[in-house]
Amino acid sequence: MQAFPQPPTQHSDRHIEIGDGGLSLESELEAAISSSSKRNLADMMTEFAESLHVHDISTSVSMPAGPSVRWCRVERCPNLDTVFATNNWFNQLETIWASDLLMARCILDKYSRVPFESNNLQHLHLRSCPRLQFVLPVSDIYAFPNLKTLHIIHCGDLRHVFVLDEMPPEEREIAPFRKLATIHLHDLPNLRQICEVKMLAPALETIRIRGCFGLRRLPAVAAREPGAKRPTVEMEKDVWDALEWDGLAADHHPDRFEAPVHYSRYYKRRLLRGTVLR
Repeated sequence: MQAFPQPPTQHSDRHIEIGDGGLSLESELEAAISSSSKRNLADMMTEFAESLHVHDISTSVSMPAGPSVRWCRVERCPNLDTVFATNNWFNQLETIWASDLLMARCILDKYSRVPFESNNLQHLHLRSCPRLQFVLPVSDIYAFPNLKTLHIIHCGDLRHVFVLDEMPPEEREIAPFRKLATIHLHDLPNLRQICEVKMLAPALETIRIRGCFGLRRLPAVAAREPGAKRPTVEMEKDVWDALEWDGLAADHHPDRFEAPVHYSRYYKRRLLRGTVLR
């Protein structure tokens, strides 16, 4: 469970990397707000960047990013509150990889003028963001048709990964995640469920969950053909026993999964072998 996916490294031809205090990023971004007459770093990040790596900077100003970004990697930025501020769609974004953001409450603000929308998002990897409350706001339940991998560890305040952006209650139906295959969640004690609404994940293959003692719902999965492998599950037994189900008719039942492999809730200290000298 501690294994975490390696960050994206294959830079595009239009790659921007900012880190180690090499640029006064905060002043650059503040200048972008006050001046529209000249090109600046924010313009480059918003209009031209296809890959983005931001690391080891102390700014609290949210990063600009635009519709051309295909992957973003943000790490060791201790003062970021909201990672991205945008007025553009993330049309091409495929991978979000973020790590060690000690103050971040979200990746994109719930009240952004343009909610998150990316039909191409495939991989979402988050690690050691202890104050993260949610990850992304979405404008409708069909926002992630191509999401394949969800891997989040050590985010103690996280309650939902996806929250709906001002959607009327009568429109809050089951959110389809048609290609979601892998869910790894570790050390998220406040997580209640992945999305604010019920989820359907017919392609789900693997669920590995540990230390998510507040979790109450898994996605629904469609019935498989006779003999077809059902999704595998690894989690603590008391977490599995506390899950809420809607029943077989809703494709949301323990029988839709392989028999779970249960972790021990408690870590056992390894004892010394042999005698102890006094």
